[in-house]
Amino acid sequence: MLYYYFCAVFTLISATVSSGFSVAAYLKAKAQGTDTLTTAKYAMSRSFSLLLAAIGLLVFTAYPYLVALAFIMICIQLFDGIIGIKISTFKTIGPIMTAVGNAVMLVLFLING
Repeated sequence: MLYYYFCAVFTLISATVSSGFSVAAYLKAKAQGTDTLTTAKYAMSRSFSLLLAAIGLLVFTAYPYLVALAFIMICIQLFDGIIGIKISTFKTIGPIMTAVGNAVMLVLFLING
């Protein structure tokens, strides 16, 4: 059960960071008043939904639910890292390291769960 919570908390942290970046994108687009505001709203709604789902992992213990959400967050962070290659080292390394950390937690959970 301990590995379940390690993986769930790491997944929650990943979803929280992702949600934070989408809120920042929304606020920036809103301040600029550009056409990207609609896209930022869509990104924020999806990130917020994943954050709520990750919180649910701590309220309700569901192994398949954890595996699915952890895998989704791993993919999101990997893709964010790939996108970050053209922006900065920080926006490449940070998401990729988060994806690797979440993958390690997921593997530990699957081995020991």
